[in-house]
Amino acid sequence: GGEDAGAGVNRARRSRCRLARWLTPWLALSAFGSEAPPPLQAAVAANFREAFGAVAEAAASHGQPVAGTFGASGLLYAQIANGRPFDVFLSADAARPEALLAADLAYAPVRYARGQLALLVNGGIAGPEWLGADKRVALANRCLAPYGRAAAETLAALDATVQRITATNVAQAYQFADSGAVDGAFVALAQVQAQDVHAARYWIVPSANHAPIDQVAVGIRGGDEARTRAFLRLLATPETQALIRAHGYR
Repeated sequence: GGEDAGAGVNRARRSRCRLARWLTPWLALSAFGSEAPPPLQAAVAANFREAFGAVAEAAASHGQPVAGTFGASGLLYAQIANGRPFDVFLSADAARPEALLAADLAYAPVRYARGQLALLVNGGIAGPEWLGADKRVALANRCLAPYGRAAAETLAALDATVQRITATNVAQAYQFADSGAVDGAFVALAQVQAQDVHAARYWIVPSANHAPIDQVAVGIRGGDEARTRAFLRLLATPETQALIRAHGYR
């Protein structure tokens, strides 16, 4: 009888151990799932600030919270290359993500938008005829910001002479125009749409006047790769692409 009782106790102990082995991972996952994960850290080109808000809201609804740090693509690229920790980089061009990929600092490139350049003016009729030597025009630093490069290419294509005021990025160029510090500025169409600027105040620059503004996102090595890949996949979905186009991109 004693042997049977001992065997029964041992069987019960083994059963509890097996149950514990099954339950422990499940309980750990349940505990993790009950708390919101920390947001992914995104380095975001300044032109995409307004659209990023809508994208971040959509990502959060899919359980992928993401927070943005905004600036000129060139400055953000330099920070990433020098080790500043980010999970994802949403650049305003393709060249800087390609450089990070070549250095094995990034992965999983996605073209998430094609930008559109606009000329915003504070008086007169916006258009190529508005440009003249008496106009003070802000444009982003062409060495740091793809929209600044596109603006410089546009001025060259139109053979237009203006008084150039260099801004750090396209957001600052917009601020210069919005404050009245300059007569006009080359900005992102997304910015004027976000601010409900009257259509008479801006001219959408034909894409033939500058190289395409292809905006590419990449994951950054050392970040949360699994969640970053999920966010990059979300960027490429038809639903998110429609949201981005609605904010002034193609």
